[in-house]
Order: sequence, then C-alpha cells, then structure tokens
Amino acid sequence: MGRYFQISIRKFLSIYGIKKTSKLCFNNYVIYLYNYRMITFFKKTIQLALLIWFYNIPLAAEAGILNVGFDIDDTVLFSRDVFLNIPANKRNPIDYGWVNKQDERMSIFIEPTVELINYFINNGHNIYFITARSGENGKFLAKFLTKNFNIKITKNKNLFFCPKKMINGKRFTTKHLTMEKLNLDLFYGDADSDMIAALKAGVRPVRIVRHDKSVNQYGKNYFGNTLDGKSKENPFATEDLKIFYSKSVGIFGESIYPIIWNGPEQ
Repeated sequence: MGRYFQISIRKFLSIYGIKKTSKLCFNNYVIYLYNYRMITFFKKTIQLALLIWFYNIPLAAEAGILNVGFDIDDTVLFSRDVFLNIPANKRNPIDYGWVNKQDERMSIFIEPTVELINYFINNGHNIYFITARSGENGKFLAKFLTKNFNIKITKNKNLFFCPKKMINGKRFTTKHLTMEKLNLDLFYGDADSDMIAALKAGVRPVRIVRHDKSVNQYGKNYFGNTLDGKSKENPFATEDLKIFYSKSVGIFGESIYPIIWNGPEQ
C-alpha cells in the first residue's frame, strides 16, 4: 500500500510539471486509483480549509494606523430622551426600529467624544461604531452619524448592531465578537458591558465618563450599579465614582477618558 501511495504522490506532482524521479509502474490500477482519489480529496480539503481561514482573518490596519471602536449611547450620543419617550406599546421588548429613527429628533452629540473621533479620523485611523441596539432601521442612525463626522457611515461596514444575547435568564454582550473580526486596538464605551466585551476580545478598553443625568436615569451597568449603594453585588456608590475618576482607572482596569461636557440644558 505504501509503494502505491508513493507512486500516487509522484503522479500527483507530475500534474504540476514536476519532473518524475523514477519510472512509474502501475501493477495494480485499482489500488493506484484509490490512492490518487485520496490525494485529490486531501488536496480539496486543504484548499477548503485555507479558504475558510482566509475569510476569517481579522481586518488588519496598516502599520501606524489604529482600528478604534466606539459605543453609541452615552458615549457618542446622549440619547436619554429617545429611550424615555419610547411609546408604551414599543417598550417590552424595545422596538429598536422606532428608536433608530428618533436620534435626529431627540439625541444630542457628546461634543468631547465627537472631537476625539474627528481627531482619529483626521490622523488617518480607522473608526468603527458598535452598539448593543438591534439593527432595524439602522440606516437612519448611520445617516445621522454621517452628518457629524468626516466619513460616510454605513450599516455593517463601519456601524455594527450587536444586541445582547440571553443566556440562562441573563443578557450578555455580543460586541466582543465584532471587535475580534475588526481587529480593534481600542474601544471607547461608557458601560461595564463595553469594558467586558473589549477585554474578552483582547482590545484595550477606555471608559467614557457617563453624564450625571444619564447615571441617575440608568444606574445599572455602570460600575456595577452606583444607585444601589453599598451592597455585596454593587459595592460602589456614587461618591466612589469620583475616586475612580481622579485615578483614571475603572473597576476592570480600564482607562478613564476624562471628558468635560455640560450636557443637555434640562
């Protein structure tokens, strides 16, 4: 069997113009055909594996160019009023098809984050937006974002919708899967789940300081839940935030980006 396997290899190599090293003798055509077909099978298997590997290679930035990701809500947009005004019949579950059409009317850009993003863009770095919203009517959010940045923003190109996944009764982030595919270097977000997603993806996390008015409305998923006070699950209270901010480090070891923004008028 080994002899005919060797003969089959020589035959396989000869197909690609490689000079034969010895005279080919086929005493048993059936065994040869079996071996030849096996080699053909292995060849196609290797080609398929290489194809799968190629299409799963993360997007790599050029040398000196960063791939930088940003969360949307409470990072790029102060969207509190959008979520507070969701109609009762669209709240449970949240109708993101409705939400994604309301930003132009009710959301406010967080200016320090906008300046940071434009800094990256103007210096040639790659910018991506990753939100936990689902993608219904996502083109409206993309259009709204495009108006304020020096790049065209397109759904599933540089704007990605990554809704949380329910596992054993709890909702978990899925942003890390997109971060891995994009081969991000940095990710800016406000929530604990943003920090966790970045760490899971091997990306450096940076915490955008959530505005007080948003913290008061949405305490969960921010340093645990600072509105819960001192409890075993959420040991950090509101006054503890100032300590974290002053040291520029968060509970997951993330950097704190110290923005100064007056926020909404009311």
